[in-house]
Formats: sequence, C-alpha cells, structure tokens
Amino acid sequence: MTLPHLELGSGSKPTPGYLHHDLWKHSPYIDLAFDLRVYPWPLDDSSVIDLLATDVFEHTGFEIQPWLDECHRILAPGGSLSMRLPAWDYHLSYRDPTHYRVFHPQTFDYWCPGIPSRLHEDFGRYYFGPTYDKWWEMVMVTREVGDLRFILRKPPR
Repeated sequence: MTLPHLELGSGSKPTPGYLHHDLWKHSPYIDLAFDLRVYPWPLDDSSVIDLLATDVFEHTGFEIQPWLDECHRILAPGGSLSMRLPAWDYHLSYRDPTHYRVFHPQTFDYWCPGIPSRLHEDFGRYYFGPTYDKWWEMVMVTREVGDLRFILRKPPR
C-alpha cells in the first residue's frame, strides 16, 4: 500500500496529488477536517509519507514542539515535512494580525542532530529531556521571497 501525501491547511488553493486537510470542510476538495490544536490528530502513527504545510503553523498560536512532535508521529520513517513560514527579518511577516510567530533559518536546528549550528547538541538535546526521541534530519532551508521554506525528514529507523 502506498502511503498518502497530506496537505495541512489547504485553504483555497489545494496542491494536486495530496489529500487535503483544513479546520472545517469549506470546499468539496477537503478530505479531512480537524483542529490542528487538538492532540492527537485523528491520524494513525506512521500513516503519511509526506506532509505539506504552506502558511499554516504561524497561525495556530501554540508552541512548536507539540505540532512538530505530532508531525513526527504521523509521518512514516523517512517521510518529509515541508513548511513555508514567515521569516523574522521580513517586514511583511508582521503585517498579518493572525501570525502568532515568525521563524529564523535556524529555528528547527534544535531538533536536528549533527548540523553545523550545533543548536541541537548545545541546547535542543537538553531542552526536551533524556527520553525524547523525535529528532529530525534537516533537508533544506531556503528563502521564498520573504518567507522561509523548510524541509525536515523523519529519520528512517
């Protein structure tokens, strides 16, 4: 069985080839409707191969670790999480009153062992406790106009 690709917060422009999620079923293309702020999400462990979250997580108003952990839970080993998020140094990131936070290119380094910033080694591995096991591999961080595009991969086990 092939695992699905899932777009979180599909909004008005769903990405072809994905199952589409949003807070409520506002259009016929929405396959799943649930609140990303309520854990656990109604998806099985390791049930998705690819998550796409374009302009989503900055609107949720909750801490990064819980939603990042939930993405880790539902992704299959080797699966990827692709996000577009507002950059801390782009003036229009602050224009939208529904943005709860902005992001730095190294924001997710705390969850990614072995990368040059050493933020995981120096801080991240201590922040989340000795039994924490939801680490990521950093695949890519790029600029997309004023936003940041991140791709993280759940390590294969």
